[in-house]
Amino acid sequence: MRGLDYPPYRDSSKIAGTQRQTTTMRFAGRSERVSVEYEWCDAIQKGGCSRLLCAGRESDLKRFAAILLIAAFIVTTLAIGPTLAQQKTTITFWHAMGAQLGKTIDMLVEQFNNENPDVFVKAEYQGNYGALSQKLVGSLVARKPPTVAQVYGNWAAEYITSKELVPVEKFIKGPNGLSTLEIDDIWEGLRAGCVFDGVWYTMPFNKSVYVLVYNETALKEAGIAKPPATWQELLTAARALTVKEGDKIVRYGFGLRPNVDYFACFFFTAGGTWLDAGGKVNVNSPEGTKALQYMADLLSKYKVSYYVPGYLDADFGAGKVAMYLTTSPGLSYTDQSVAGKFEWSAAPLPYMEPKFKATPVAGTDLAIFAKATEKEQQAAWKFVKWLVEPRQTAKWAIGTSYIPVRKSAMHLEIMKQWFAQHPREEQSLQQLRYIKYDPNISAWTNIRGDISEAVEKVFLGKATAKEALDAAVVKANARLK
Repeated sequence: MRGLDYPPYRDSSKIAGTQRQTTTMRFAGRSERVSVEYEWCDAIQKGGCSRLLCAGRESDLKRFAAILLIAAFIVTTLAIGPTLAQQKTTITFWHAMGAQLGKTIDMLVEQFNNENPDVFVKAEYQGNYGALSQKLVGSLVARKPPTVAQVYGNWAAEYITSKELVPVEKFIKGPNGLSTLEIDDIWEGLRAGCVFDGVWYTMPFNKSVYVLVYNETALKEAGIAKPPATWQELLTAARALTVKEGDKIVRYGFGLRPNVDYFACFFFTAGGTWLDAGGKVNVNSPEGTKALQYMADLLSKYKVSYYVPGYLDADFGAGKVAMYLTTSPGLSYTDQSVAGKFEWSAAPLPYMEPKFKATPVAGTDLAIFAKATEKEQQAAWKFVKWLVEPRQTAKWAIGTSYIPVRKSAMHLEIMKQWFAQHPREEQSLQQLRYIKYDPNISAWTNIRGDISEAVEKVFLGKATAKEALDAAVVKANARLK
């Protein structure tokens, strides 16, 4: 796939290909040796079906296959027909996916329900993440939480403290769990963000990383051959792309947002870590100060940037800014805003030094709630496991631009075709080996607010980078007590 180094897909099971077997069958009252070739699909190990391709006597095989089908139908009908309805387990799935994301969720849930007659998933849209968080808290107070829900890591940390979640580790190690190969197939950085005090509690789901979006047409016109890879190159490009008409700047080279996520993009690419070795918030480190000062210099010293509290895709599409940062799902909104007015693309985040390649990971994970019965928990696990299988996570990625959770999804033909048609979408995958995630602590929601406040103070000229971050650290570490 155009030079991207995806991990090889390794699996000890018969995922694909053909198998030939010689067996004895009875035809018209006599035994006969027949060579049968089977084509295995990727669901065979999960109770899927194989197709008889060719074998000795085609007509006899057809009769044999028909007999098998009739027998299977009779047995199945007699065994489970009267009780199938009673055996169905209904679970609720709360999510915050609206618009196209919601349509993709509904499509996947419908597919699961069709493929699994013993389980019925009732997907319920709860509004945005803020609304989802409030409703989850309310449901826990009322002792009536959903069976499964999207959760951020800091939400999960709080729920775990109050023993509201069942560790997915319980199911992973169970009879319907995940093999070592399947576990390894989940991106390591995504798995790590789901572990709390050494226990695997949640399953990664809608995950995204940050990328640099740039106006390719503008770069070419400015004589810049490739997107900036370093901070210095970003500054140089931003200077060249900033356009004035008289004293008025009509296009800025780079757009900023005064929040913790934008800060994280520069903080990590300066070599920073959220917490120090003692578990204390560490954003006022030399790396943090350098990152925030660099952002402030783009804004005030070099005057090649401006900032807005909201998203920048509309400004980019309108030609007001030539470069900005967004998450991988945001690329679809960028494309809508540009609407073919110019060529644009995406690239990995610029770094201070090559050894500091990094990107924050965003998005939620799936959690199973402890109030559910054991039967409901098992049904929920069946659904969660199914959602993150290679084919489903590939469909999710194609429908939403989120990251496929499984490495092997990259090798599926549907993903290869998708990336061939949407080359920008590959750029987020370039950084999957360099992802950084927020600490799994319940106070992190408020700590994020403290850091965002520090960034905005600096942008407004109310404090230096060091002063603002020092104050943020005092607040943040007080929340950890």
